[in-house]
Amino acid sequence: MNQNKKLGLITVLYNSPNVLDDFFASLSLQDHDNYHLYIIDNSSIPEPLEKSRQLTQLHNIPVTFIDNKGNNVGVAAGNNQGIVAALNDVCDYVLFINNDLIFEMPSTLSDLMGTMQADSLAMCSPVILNYPAKKIWYAGGYIDTIRAIAPHHDIDASYLPSTIARASYAYAPTCFLMVTAELLNRVGCMDEKYFAYYDDTDFLFRCNQAGYFVELLPNIVIYHKVGSSTGGDLSYFGSYHLARNRIYFIRKNIGGLKRYVSLVYSVLTRYVRSLSVSPELSKAIRKGISDGFKM
Repeated sequence: MNQNKKLGLITVLYNSPNVLDDFFASLSLQDHDNYHLYIIDNSSIPEPLEKSRQLTQLHNIPVTFIDNKGNNVGVAAGNNQGIVAALNDVCDYVLFINNDLIFEMPSTLSDLMGTMQADSLAMCSPVILNYPAKKIWYAGGYIDTIRAIAPHHDIDASYLPSTIARASYAYAPTCFLMVTAELLNRVGCMDEKYFAYYDDTDFLFRCNQAGYFVELLPNIVIYHKVGSSTGGDLSYFGSYHLARNRIYFIRKNIGGLKRYVSLVYSVLTRYVRSLSVSPELSKAIRKGISDGFKM
């Protein structure tokens, strides 16, 4: 049944050609045939796109390339380019997927789509384990509007399948998130002002406001090479955008007294953090806070 539904996979490249072999090899083993991969290249070097062309040809993967020609338009804008292409191609489902992910089983896509259709789900996620440690990275999450963060439940805990139940959650990262075309047509695209980080939090928050929540499917597992592209908050890029976008997220989405509580909390905690990191990261955090109020 699920082979009749078309799936569009959207992945954004950025200067990490070393992760691509595993990604394309595991994708090629999937038993769901009716899919199309949309590759958006934000890289400043030619290797990721060149390697992707070689590997998609090697593995006979149906693909559309969107080459931003060395211009990093950001993760949010890249995802939006993929969304537009996938909807124009009349995809029934869209999967946001990082290219530093590895599928555990050949039936991952068909299992996800089969459950989506059988249970009329609008949005779902598997359990995501970090790689190679294979500890829990995502097994449900929520959006804390006071602290303006989106914590993952049981992060870094040992993976014990029997302890994870199927449930609906407010948040899941868009490093691997399957949604319906209907949801995208209703909620809209990513907010490109975020560039990277909090674009998924903002998108999921808007989904929640529209009545959509993420169904965690605990019997499906994928692996994630966490932080392989941006370096997370240990890099200048990550520290700056996390601080900036946190402030922007609050100012955009949180109302009333809670907005001021959240802003005070976020500014104070970011300032304290800036005192315990390197001068470079401290500068990134403080600039991020300042720019967040200017957006």
